[in-house]
Amino acid sequence: MLFAIGFLLSINLVHDSFGYNIEYKIFGRQFFDTPLVCTYQPTLEQDPYLKQWGVDRLEESARLAVQDWQSALQVQEGKNTKDNWKINYKLLTEKDVQNNLQKDCNVIIEFYPIPTEKNEMYRVLGVTYSDDSGFKLIKIYYRDIQICKTSDEKYIYYNVCYGEGILMSEKLRTTITHEIGHALGLGHYQADDPKVNSVWAKGLVDAESIMAVFSHENSKLMKIKPIDVQKIKSIYTPNGFKPINTTPVLETPQPIFEPISEKPAEQDIPEWIKQNAKWWSSGTITDRDFVIGIQYLVQKDIIKVSEVRESTGIFTQEIPLWVRNNAKWWSEDKITETDFISGIEHLVKIGIIKIN
Repeated sequence: MLFAIGFLLSINLVHDSFGYNIEYKIFGRQFFDTPLVCTYQPTLEQDPYLKQWGVDRLEESARLAVQDWQSALQVQEGKNTKDNWKINYKLLTEKDVQNNLQKDCNVIIEFYPIPTEKNEMYRVLGVTYSDDSGFKLIKIYYRDIQICKTSDEKYIYYNVCYGEGILMSEKLRTTITHEIGHALGLGHYQADDPKVNSVWAKGLVDAESIMAVFSHENSKLMKIKPIDVQKIKSIYTPNGFKPINTTPVLETPQPIFEPISEKPAEQDIPEWIKQNAKWWSSGTITDRDFVIGIQYLVQKDIIKVSEVRESTGIFTQEIPLWVRNNAKWWSEDKITETDFISGIEHLVKIGIIKIN
């Protein structure tokens, strides 16, 4: 799968009893507002073997895959935060394309009978492309892969070929759901043992993630698993896909941004704090070094905390990944200083960052 996102993290989960390690790559946040996923409406003219029932299957599989992701991300949310994880969907008709409505789409799903690249033939069911603007193009190859019989005067040959039919609904839905996972910021879930990956790909054993590599030999419907939801929510803030400065009041205690009073001009954050945030987000300095800078902001009343918990150290808990993302975005001027301070202030209040 081609997924051209520069920033990624890899998280290793060790399964000693089975003798292999698991790597689940994360590409980072891809959307800063509610994403719109679109599908170009397939047409009978694009493939002589495509029938109307096939067009309906392709359209329905795409719609259900988007719905699967939205439902999985919303299921544990309260009524005030469900919309944070909303994913809009639109089927682009020929008239929509003529009116250039595709320009509003963050992700476009496009169906092709077979791959056009030789290195993808018989190997790839779908691929996700991403450009510098953040736009994603998902290509899905829908023709079924078969073993075809040919012969000459002397021999009979059996070779892999593309049949006239299309993939089963389960295969299509799994493939599209997997590729949408890439578009949202997930890499592959894979073992360092190729045999384990092969067993998962063929569906002989269920993988613990929708992002495990999927094979055309697998006819099962693979589903989004808890670890997939966990990884998506570690990439994005509690705002989900929505802009950071529009967080609603949450029903259950979890990291949130809270409003702070406007600070006087003389209390602007020093430039060295912003530089520290950049270094910390890239792993150049430690959590402790970063929090020392936060301690300075509290002492100078730039971060206003009405109640600071007593402590014997600077911090005791792991700082959430979304805070490191905020630090990176602030250092790149993608979010405001106020947004950054709001998140840090909340961590101080709930005791994840403790100030002496």
